[in-house]
Amino acid sequence: MYKRRDSALVNYTERNIVPFVFRFSDQPMLFRELMEANRAYVQGHNLENSVSGFRLSISRTYLVFGIAWNLVIAFASLLFHFILIKLDCHFLIVLSVVFTILFFSSFAMFKSILLELVTKRMIKKGWALHFPHFDFDKHHGEVSKYYSQSIEEDIKPKELQLYIINKLVA
Repeated sequence: MYKRRDSALVNYTERNIVPFVFRFSDQPMLFRELMEANRAYVQGHNLENSVSGFRLSISRTYLVFGIAWNLVIAFASLLFHFILIKLDCHFLIVLSVVFTILFFSSFAMFKSILLELVTKRMIKKGWALHFPHFDFDKHHGEVSKYYSQSIEEDIKPKELQLYIINKLVA
């Protein structure tokens, strides 16, 4: 079967940026935490507070993003330098406001992409512990559905894992 190869940017991010920006717990993810995180991931909810086991350092995130942003802006400034010198200063003030807005909105996107990347990594790590015989990519949607059903049916926490595994096998 064909396996998707991650881009060099994703590999660089996982190797260098994620360990710098996030702090991870050594404790394994509990089954109920895995179920809550998987459900939030599948339903597209806010991932920052849904998954335990890691903390995001906002100051380090701003540092990394600021460095990347300045590299892009410096390159663009060098590229369009001769056009920028001839512009009116009032237009440059408006342009700086626009770029400030772009900075903070793109930071929010950068942060959400990092959170999604780390959340998926943490869920897969917990999945390997609690569901070693089931592929994450094939079954995480089903498990989320069965977990939601178990909440509706008031399944006890002790019987939850057996309930979900029985539903997967059936």
